[in-house]
Amino acid sequence: MYSRKVEGGNVAKANSQNIRISVKNAKPVCKAVRGLELKRAKKFLEDVLKEKKSINGRFYSKTTQEVLNIISSAEKNAEFKNLDLDKMYIFHISALEGTHMRRRRRKSKFGSTLKSAHLEIILKEKGAGKEMTKEEKKPVKKEEAKEKTNELKEVKKPEEKQNEVKKETDNKKVEKTEEIKTDEPKGKTEVKAEKKEVKETVEKEVKEKVNKEAGEKNNNNAEKTEEKEVKKKKVEEKKTPKTKVIEKPVETKEKPKTEGDKESKTD
Repeated sequence: MYSRKVEGGNVAKANSQNIRISVKNAKPVCKAVRGLELKRAKKFLEDVLKEKKSINGRFYSKTTQEVLNIISSAEKNAEFKNLDLDKMYIFHISALEGTHMRRRRRKSKFGSTLKSAHLEIILKEKGAGKEMTKEEKKPVKKEEAKEKTNELKEVKKPEEKQNEVKKETDNKKVEKTEEIKTDEPKGKTEVKAEKKEVKETVEKEVKEKVNKEAGEKNNNNAEKTEEKEVKKKKVEEKKTPKTKVIEKPVETKEKPKTEGDKESKTD
């Protein structure tokens, strides 16, 4: 599998896996050759091997040889397909990381790692085929679309309701203004008077709706407060113990009799 897809039959491909080169050195070589014509790219790599030209001040002798080999194999594939080599150019070339191996030593932790890389190349004729993007548009199923719409349908907040009311009023204004435009031409004063009437009627409707919603909220709040007060009273009655009042009999003390009282009784 290639990392890039191309439509059409005017294409030649080649790849090589687990080459004993590092990805770090292969990427600049691939970048220098990408987009060039086939013959020009081969000549450039041959000059780098002869040290006539350099890539960022370096020659990369081993990696350039491997890249040149893969380009020549893709060229042979193009000849087998009877493609015009003069029109061919390097549409895609890249280096990817390969498998990492380790040299055996007495202990598994020791030993040098052997790096490798994968190379892939795509040759293409000029003005042939179209590129396929990785993120292709997939058809959306009806069931998934319905689920998404149901998720979005949630309980609306009071702010959203007010916004809806405003939208309705704006739509009514637009409809009524369109009706006025369709009628015969009238004087400026008459048109202004009609617009004022429309605004007043719309404002009244909005106020009525808002007042209804506010009244319903106030009624609900009043009922809730009454229920809370009743509950508080019941709780207080349970907490306070009932005290019984005991009436004591009143003791009447008799006064000591005096001598005057005794005489009055004898008389």
